[in-house]
This record gives sequence, structure tokens and C-alpha cells, in this order.
Amino acid sequence: MPAIFIRCVTPFPSDGFPSGFKFDANGNLINGIIIPLCKKLFSAKFELVILSGISMQETVFTHYNTKISALETELRSIKKVLSRLYLMRVVTFLAFVAMLVLYIRSDSNSLFTLLSLLFFAAFLLAVKLDLKYAFREKYTANQLLLNQNELRILDHQYADRETGVAYHPINPHLSADFDLFGMGSLFQYLNRSSTLGGKQKLAEGLCQSRQEESVINEKQQAISELVEKHDFVSDFQTHGMFITERGNEVESLKIWLGLPEEKSWLLPILCILVPVFNLFWITLVILGIFTVNSLSIPVIISLSIVGSHLKTINKDHNLLSKIAGTLKSYTTIIRLIEAEKFQSAYLKGLQGKLSGNGMKAGDSLTSLYRLLNSFDQRLNVLVSIVLNSILLYDIQIWLRLGKWKAQHRSKVPSWFEALSELDALISFSVYAFNNQGAITYPEVAEEFTFQATEMGHPLLHPATRVSNSFGFSGTPRILIITGANMAGKSTFLRTLSVNLILAMNGAPVCAKDFIFTPCDILSSIKIQDSLSNNESYFYAELVRIREIIDHVKTNPRTLVVLDEILRGTNTKDKQTGSLGLLEKLISLKAVVLVATHDLTLGELETNYPDIVTNNCFEVELTNDQLIFDYKLKKGISQKLNASYLMKKMGIIG
Repeated sequence: MPAIFIRCVTPFPSDGFPSGFKFDANGNLINGIIIPLCKKLFSAKFELVILSGISMQETVFTHYNTKISALETELRSIKKVLSRLYLMRVVTFLAFVAMLVLYIRSDSNSLFTLLSLLFFAAFLLAVKLDLKYAFREKYTANQLLLNQNELRILDHQYADRETGVAYHPINPHLSADFDLFGMGSLFQYLNRSSTLGGKQKLAEGLCQSRQEESVINEKQQAISELVEKHDFVSDFQTHGMFITERGNEVESLKIWLGLPEEKSWLLPILCILVPVFNLFWITLVILGIFTVNSLSIPVIISLSIVGSHLKTINKDHNLLSKIAGTLKSYTTIIRLIEAEKFQSAYLKGLQGKLSGNGMKAGDSLTSLYRLLNSFDQRLNVLVSIVLNSILLYDIQIWLRLGKWKAQHRSKVPSWFEALSELDALISFSVYAFNNQGAITYPEVAEEFTFQATEMGHPLLHPATRVSNSFGFSGTPRILIITGANMAGKSTFLRTLSVNLILAMNGAPVCAKDFIFTPCDILSSIKIQDSLSNNESYFYAELVRIREIIDHVKTNPRTLVVLDEILRGTNTKDKQTGSLGLLEKLISLKAVVLVATHDLTLGELETNYPDIVTNNCFEVELTNDQLIFDYKLKKGISQKLNASYLMKKMGIIG
């Protein structure tokens, strides 16, 4: 049955109303807006639209709801199997014990011997199956949680997710000005990374402009391909949930790889001769040729050999201790990457880094984590003494680790780099999948160009998001945005900049159409004074402006984003200084987007008609209420609202 929409064909002057009202086939209003009331209040006109299919957003909701339903059914089935396996374990173990008792009481009846062995084998099988289904239960529960989380994020409920505030120092100004990290940030909304390296790579991408057109295009193709690989992305994320990182595992491994190898021709020989000698001595003791007390001789010799290298062994073990589990989890997702068939050049390149020179990262890391598991046996003092006394165990494992290091040390950094890069791309791909009806992959232009149609901020809920079209080309260019308080100036600056950041990462943007030129983004919005540095707000702002000018001098392909220039000084100084700064940036052939309450800046358009463009956000006073439509208009704002708001709040009379 087709979906029926009533679409408003005249713009609402009030923010917060959706542009379409959905009805069912019987004419019942689904989203609860009363059309006659809208007509009366806003003189709005409506037209009937019948859609033969469902919207993209509905498709995404359906996808996750279908997955959740299937996973809940599967989880219930697994729990039933686990209950039966628990009963099977109890029954087979008790039966095994009972057969042993009967065997003893029946003067060693062979039938009871056979039955006890069969029940013991059944018990071991039940234990093995229980471990298998316990993992499946955890895996399915993780998948279920992932899909439930995505449904919440679709409704823009993500306040409980990681904020990424630790990455703020990568680019403090950009981060603070455009809410890249912290509560309600772009990172918090986008991040789906499973590894610390992936989160770091994602954070760096948001903070550092990527300006090579070829790389942007390749990343777009990679993200677009990942959007279609639902099973791969889901498996990757689900296995990633098993990763528990303290934060230093990969770094410790890299430090260990950088340590020089200890070259000794004697140790490998001793590792063969000494165990043979020790086992021979033990045999002689068992045969009664040597006394038990004589065992102290080979023990002392073995422990002395191990002790002479203990300092170096301990140094390596301190770096590698307890990272085997993390490496095992890494290996699982690396094997997923190796097994997947990719089409895009960028993903193939990442995959190639994991299997260079016929050496697969998954296999190599598997051998490493097994070695590290063995190395951790030395943490058990009793086991360590016994094994070292007979086999020179620490030295045996240490030498095998040295061989692994020599063979793989040059490849390991590229393995983790590839894993981190793909992990970050998955974050963008999930964002792209979730917002299919509201995004587009941008087109890159050579000349400094920005053209966006129906551009909105990705962090705003689709129900309340107001989109705007905006564009410019060529340098120099000064784009002045004026408007009343709360009219949408600062939000527009963030909307444009955040979409540019996404575009330069190869990600889709929140717009219908989008053409851009890769560029640096420098901003001065949230300036902070500093008591510790004896730095006033005004001085801090001047320092930042100086940094921007110095950067533009050497990097002309820069977008400068300013919000209320020189707000730390008096009105006259502010006007004079602001005009001087913009003229300075014009002389440097810069592209500047500036939001301001200072309407005199709009007069620059008269002096520089081909360079300066005025746009504004207006506010309407209707029935003693301020109405914001958040729509960008041409020209200079003519309406103010500060005194009205102060009166409404009882601040002034």
C-alpha cells in the first residue's frame, strides 16, 4: 500500500515543524500535526503527494528492527541449547562417577570401564559444545546491542557514547570551535571504531585537512563499498567488542620491535644440549644410578644459564606481558579483512598491507600471541622454576620471539596502520548507511569553490534540521553573515565547516548536492582567556588572529571562519579593527566566512562588490513571539532582538 504525504508548499516561519506530514491509506494523520491549525496560524498551503515506496530513513529503521527481531530469536534459541548442555554436563559427569563406583564394587567389570569412558567422552563433548555456544551467546548479544544502539543513534540519542575529549589537543581551536570532541560532538556521533588506533585515526581525520583529490575520491569509493557490506561491517564491529585494551598494548609491541636483537651463537646450542642433558640425568636418577640429591647439579646449571640473561628477558616480558589476549582479538578482525573481497582501490590497498610478501598478518600475529601466552607461563613461579630447571624455558621462548621479531618487525607498523585506517572508515560507513536519505558524496573542484544545496548540520535531528543552500567561488572572497541573536549565524558556520571536514575525509555530507575545494580551515570562535598565562580574552583573540594571518600568507588555500571579531573591545575599536582585518585578508586573497552583529561590516560590499557578499538570518515578531525560520537570505539583517528578549525575561523594564 503506498504511503501518502501532505507536503507544505509555503515555508513555515516557525522552527521545529517538519516539511511533510505523513498519513496512512485511510487518511489518518500519523505524526500528529493538525493541518487546519497550521493553515490558520501560518496561512500555509499544502499539496498531496503519494509515494509508491517507503523513504530511505524508513528503510534504515526497518533494517535494524528486522536484525533485532532475528537476533532476539537466535539468542533465545542459544539460551535453550545452553540450558540443555548444562543438564548434559551434570548428567554425564554423575554417570561417569557412578560407573567408576560400580567398576570398583564389581571387581573391575570391563562393562563399567567402557561405560565410564563413554560418559566421560560425552562430558568432554558437552563441555566443548558449551564453550562454543557460550561464545555464540556473547557474540549474538553483542550484535543485538550494536543494532539496538544504532536505532537509538538514528533518533540522535548518543549521550552515553565515548566523547573523544582526550583527542582535543590534536587541534584545540578546530575542536573547540566546531564541537569535534566532547558531549554532543561530531566524534561522539560518528565513532564506531573498535580499536584505539581506529579512534585515533578517526580523530586525526577530523582535525587534519586531507587535500589530495585522489585520496578523497578513493576514500569515497571505499566508504560507499563498506555501506553495502552489512555482514562484514557487523562482524567487524561485533568481534571488535571483544577487544579490551589498556591503551599501551600496540605501543609496547612497537617499542619491543625497536629494541636491538641479542645475537648469540651459543644460546641456541645450549637450548638443545642442556634439555637433553637434563632429561638424561633425570633418567639416570629414575633408574637408580644417580641419587635424587644429584638433581641439584643440572638444576643449578640450568638456572644459572637462565639467570645470566634474566635482566634482558624481564625487560622484554615487561613490554609484552598480558597483551596476548588483545592480539588475539586483533587477529580475529584482521582475518576478517584478509578474507573479504574488496573492489575499491583504497580497501584493496589496505588489505594488501596485511599480506605483503606472501606473509599474512593474521597468521603471523596468531603465532605471536601463542608465543606470548607461553611467555606468560613464567608468571607462575612454581611452573617457571620447573620448566627453566629442565628446559631453559624462558630462553627457549625468548629466542623464538627474537626470530619472530627479526622476520616481522618491518611489517608490523603497516599492519596496525591498515587496521586503524579501515576501522576509522567503518565509522564513516555506518554514518553513511544511517543517513542515506539526507547525504551525498561531494564533488571536488579545482578552483576555490563551495556550492551546497540544502545543506544541514549532521548533528541536528532530521525532524528539526533546517537546511540552506549556499555558494561562492574564486579568491579573495568575504562572506558576511549578519542576524539577530539566536537566528542561526553560529550554527551556519558550524554546518558549513563540519560538512567540509566530512568531505575532506571522503565521507558523505549532509546536503542534497555539494561541490568543494579541499582546504585548510582556520577559525576564531571560542577564544579563551588564561589566568595562568596572564592572558586577557582580547589578547588571546589577537594572538589567534595573528596565527590565522601568518598561516594564510603561506597557505592561500585556507577557509577562515570568524564569529564576532574583536568582541573583547569597545564598539568603535571593534568596527575599525574588524574592517581593517577583513581588508587585510582581502589583500592576502583569503576566503573568509564571518558572522557578526556589526551591521557596518556589510557596507564593505559597496567598496568590494565582486569580493564581499552579504547574507543574513532574520527573525519575525508574531503575536508577541519571536519566530525563527533559520533560513539564509541575501542582504544585511535589519532586525534586532536582544532588548526584546531581555524584557521578556524580566531583566530590563
